[in-house]
Amino acid sequence: MIRNLKHRRTAVIAGGALAVILALSACSSGGETNAAAGTTTPTSTSSASATPAALRATAAKEAAAAKEAAEKKAAEEAAAAQAKAEADAKAAADAAAAKAAADAKAAADAAAAQAAADAKAAADAAAAQAAADAAARAAAPPAPAGGASYYENCDAVRAAGAAPITVGQPGYSRQLDRDGDGVGCEV
Repeated sequence: MIRNLKHRRTAVIAGGALAVILALSACSSGGETNAAAGTTTPTSTSSASATPAALRATAAKEAAAAKEAAEKKAAEEAAAAQAKAEADAKAAADAAAAKAAADAKAAADAAAAQAAADAKAAADAAAAQAAADAAARAAAPPAPAGGASYYENCDAVRAAGAAPITVGQPGYSRQLDRDGDGVGCEV
């Protein structure tokens, strides 16, 4: 059985060599080889000297096509690399713009908070000043009504809410102080 296998392998190799020889002879004679039939069919009516020129032209066309395909592939790869670089640059620019916007918003928020705190402090100070002014006005009795420099009698002082009236207050007069102790319209 091993012997049979060796003979078969030798036959296959010999058959392949025969097909190669027939193909080579067809190229040199200008015909097409049918390996199974072992025949050669002429494919062109030109002379044998024109066949090498045709082969060179075909080879040149194939080389040009291969070169064009390589250039096209290189151009496509360069375009893809450029598109990727542009996309990366756009993403970086978008990220930088988003960070700048976030920083600007944070700064605006901080400024608004500071302005609110300043406004509240100013309002509190104004309220405190108003309260102090009101307390000072409440402590001092009102001046005589109608812009008069004195009250006519103690009933007028009491009606104005200024009783008892002391020396130095507007509207005090000696006629309102019966006992002369400096406090007029005492109850």
